[in-house]
Amino acid sequence: MGVLDGLLGRPAPPGLPDLDRLFALPAAAGALEAATGFAPTGSGAVCHRLVEGGPFGAFGSAQRDLTRLLTTGGGRETGLSAGPYGWGWAHVTRPPDAFDRLVADLHMVNSTLTAAGYGPYLLCSAVSFRRDDGPQRLFLVHSPGRGTFYPFAPRPPDVAAAERRRNNTVETNARDALAGELDIEPDTGRWFPVWDVPGLA
Repeated sequence: MGVLDGLLGRPAPPGLPDLDRLFALPAAAGALEAATGFAPTGSGAVCHRLVEGGPFGAFGSAQRDLTRLLTTGGGRETGLSAGPYGWGWAHVTRPPDAFDRLVADLHMVNSTLTAAGYGPYLLCSAVSFRRDDGPQRLFLVHSPGRGTFYPFAPRPPDVAAAERRRNNTVETNARDALAGELDIEPDTGRWFPVWDVPGLA
């Protein structure tokens, strides 16, 4: 089982991931910034399993629908990318002060794939935060199958330590700041790292 496989947990009925909890993020972002200084960067993404069949199959059609929806209305930058282990990302960037619109965009991505029958293929949604333009990033990750959130804080690159590492202190502080704001995943063993999330660099 791959790292992101566990994000689905014991899911809701097939095709019915828990998506509306994403709308708790804007209020939670205010609480997070007040407690820790981490503010939205305007970057977010949805991770999903890639489906065989190529660009002309049903999944390719769903991706084209996504592209049309995301390019309508302006005010955002979007893109689709593929990860190395059989999953892809639909990513969206808006101005940092349009965080509520970013969350609505991510909900739309999830809902569009669910409506096309690919709800069980959704792995997670992630939104990016940064403190005072420093190098440390923090992501809040939503697992639709479990309806929970967790913090992911990759340490900035360090020439003395090439291996990937997490900032456990930042993650713990974020969890504490968000208590009562979001349904935080209680099992820290399910706080899976998402090293290839767009916006990490």
